[in-house]
Amino acid sequence: MGYFLFQWVVVLLGMGLHIGFDRSRFRHTKGRVAELAALWFVVGFGVWSIWGGVFHVGPTSTSIADQIGYAPSMFQWEVGWADIAFGVLGVLCAMRRFRGGWTDALLAGLTISFFGDGIGHIMQLVAHGNLAPDNVWALPADFLIPTVSIVAVVVARRLGFYSRPATPVTAGGAHEAPDRSVSA
Repeated sequence: MGYFLFQWVVVLLGMGLHIGFDRSRFRHTKGRVAELAALWFVVGFGVWSIWGGVFHVGPTSTSIADQIGYAPSMFQWEVGWADIAFGVLGVLCAMRRFRGGWTDALLAGLTISFFGDGIGHIMQLVAHGNLAPDNVWALPADFLIPTVSIVAVVVARRLGFYSRPATPVTAGGAHEAPDRSVSA
């Protein structure tokens, strides 16, 4: 429980401080607040995914498996590296050039991965009575992190403050060149 609660406290506190001390010329506008919220959910939870992944693959992996109510296995190693991969993608979204399509791909993959993890934790709970703390307390995170991240990005984009995929693709798959013509 502590790990999952702590990550929410850190992300929400960081977001609140960032919003409060923001020096952007758009500070405190709805769009800027929504953009910062989206960044903290995408990037902040990216950091936590890396952290959690390292716990799954590192020297603490046996104790992590015990806290989840599982036996250590190769699957834990694979889940750990998936968490690290999604975390790195989330952190890269801190840079504006990696937003847009990267964010969309991250959120699609993260949702499938975390919802799948959540369903697995529910199955363990129901079918096997697995009441291990990190099996039960993973559930809110598995469903809320992708959902809240998607909502934050959608709201920020609707307000014009979070990058959208930049380059449209033509029917043949080639990227269209941006229109740079000068009008007379």
